[in-house]
Amino acid sequence: MKRLSYIVLTLASLLNVATLSAQLSTLPTRQQLDSMANPSLSTTASRGIRADKEHVELGEIDGTRSISIEFLLRNTTSRSVTIKEYRSTCGCLRVESHPTTLHAGESTTLRATLTPSGHNGAYERRILVYTSLDEKHPTERLSVSYTLHSSDKFAHLTRQMGPLRMSRKGVLLDNLKVGTTRTERIIVANTSDKSITLSARPTIEGLQFSLKPTTLKPDEQGEITISYTPEQLPEKNLETMLIVEGIEAKPTDRMIRIILKR
Repeated sequence: MKRLSYIVLTLASLLNVATLSAQLSTLPTRQQLDSMANPSLSTTASRGIRADKEHVELGEIDGTRSISIEFLLRNTTSRSVTIKEYRSTCGCLRVESHPTTLHAGESTTLRATLTPSGHNGAYERRILVYTSLDEKHPTERLSVSYTLHSSDKFAHLTRQMGPLRMSRKGVLLDNLKVGTTRTERIIVANTSDKSITLSARPTIEGLQFSLKPTTLKPDEQGEITISYTPEQLPEKNLETMLIVEGIEAKPTDRMIRIILKR
């Protein structure tokens, strides 16, 4: 009986190893990941859609304002070509134009809006133009480069809650253990001309909310601490919301999402 049990355990271990090996073999390589982020241009489309300029250099910009960018795209073939999709490599560069069909020699204007965010530094963003000339590879690749030098001292806090700037509006508290406190912090800043004192009423026993310093002066940065000390583990993963009090904003804008994961 013991020998049978040993055989069963050995087979199970081998099966797990084989399954893990199969999963690892299907993971994309670094080269594959780079090709997905920066796909090569189509070799069959022969640049059938060409832009008046492939690159726009904006120089040094202030991250407090959006910038409109335009490219003129022309059908250089002798037949109709459909622009099927524009793909931006960053959510900060949003394409305003829609897919369209260009007859031979026709042109269209691609309009995009750059809303830069993040830390100061140099960036390059791309727009990939996919057409009916090639279903898999882009026909044209456009780029926008700039150096962000924001006068906004809280540019690193990209989320907004009324006058409060925040690093994020949600936290994950996982690997929970009875009697052990899990803590996450959210960096915040007061952009108003009045001091702010925040509070929130926890919806789950053991969940706590605090602000340090307890009162944020105008133009001051602090941190919200959200902690959870379970007296017993929840039966399943839970999601709850904390509604922050002490600032002027709609209740739906004053919510912090909290996920409790065993």
